[in-house]
Amino acid sequence: MRTVIIVLACLLAGYSCQKAPRYVVNGKISGNAEGMKVTLNRIDYPQLELIDSTVIKDGKFVFEGVLAEPGYYTIQIDRNPKGEEFSPRNVTNSPFYLENSVISFSGNIDSLPTMYWSDKPQKAPKVTGSAMEDLYQKFQADGRELRNRSSDLYEQYLEEYHRPALDGIFNKERGIELARAMEKLEKQLADMKWEFVKNNIQTVVGFDMAKQYFQDMYVRITPGQIDELETLVEKAWPNTEKATEFKKMAEVGKRIAVGAKYPDIELVNPEGKKVKLSEYVPAGKYAMLEFWASWCGPCRGEIPHLREVYKEYKDKGFEIISISIDRNDAEWKKAMKEENMVWTQLNDPGEFNGPVAKVYNVQGVPTCILLDKEGRIFKTDMRGAQLDAVLEEIYD
Repeated sequence: MRTVIIVLACLLAGYSCQKAPRYVVNGKISGNAEGMKVTLNRIDYPQLELIDSTVIKDGKFVFEGVLAEPGYYTIQIDRNPKGEEFSPRNVTNSPFYLENSVISFSGNIDSLPTMYWSDKPQKAPKVTGSAMEDLYQKFQADGRELRNRSSDLYEQYLEEYHRPALDGIFNKERGIELARAMEKLEKQLADMKWEFVKNNIQTVVGFDMAKQYFQDMYVRITPGQIDELETLVEKAWPNTEKATEFKKMAEVGKRIAVGAKYPDIELVNPEGKKVKLSEYVPAGKYAMLEFWASWCGPCRGEIPHLREVYKEYKDKGFEIISISIDRNDAEWKKAMKEENMVWTQLNDPGEFNGPVAKVYNVQGVPTCILLDKEGRIFKTDMRGAQLDAVLEEIYD
């Protein structure tokens, strides 16, 4: 009778007496992990938000709670020895999709992936019970063979082209062959991702992967594709913060998307005069914007190749516009002279707070963007033999 009364009370109040959906993460960690701190964090790119913490006891831990919707989270375990100075290199990092379900998380404390690269063998934890994580892992598995082949080709590229190029030996034909093979695989992977996003945009996994197009330094899709994604998001997530967030990201991304007209910015020339980039981008010619800095070792390592490229293609109409982000004017000019950079040189003294970073989303150097004859962004990440391959197609 008491049970009947409680059920009737729930119904009259407009509530269900069933337990609200919640997540339960049952962790099982093998190895010597007793007493180690474990945290559950929400990934809000590029930040982490601490949600909960506990310690490992008898090789186990548990997290419980309620989510408004599934999301990307990470479990981190602090492996720093007690009494020693803290280092993030001793913190494991295991991202996965969390949802309101019973989830199993298991792995070995000595082999779980860390926040930073390690030369020690690492193995991702086994996560079961999350439909969203299953969807994400299926996508990863479908592209694994292509990614492995691409990785193998890149190792060959480093060995046969990149490292010799650092010593002034340019194995151009072999480099172009490898660059084209890698580009073919990357296009297959890009096509696979595009189809996955379109077919799964109504899920948090598909939505997160759509956002990734704007979280990279380069926006590798076209303004038309961005418009298509905006329409899909509005339909899948109407009147939500997700739709609003995506629209803002998309509007920014369109400025530097493949096929967009290059954004004009204010820079400084070697004489110290403020100028516009548009004063130096030639009409009717292919041109490359090369962002660099005197203090950047990889940038300096690329310059000998740029000298060779400029010598070979300048009379055919190709231009290079190098844009330094040096704060120190003297160091910039000293590097230009030392490297014999005889093409157009400009500077953004704002470093990573200037228009180069804010408008072109340059998060690191060297960064190279190729413009077509109409001043549209034509190719991104144009370095080494990738640049050789494109210029050969254009001019030879």
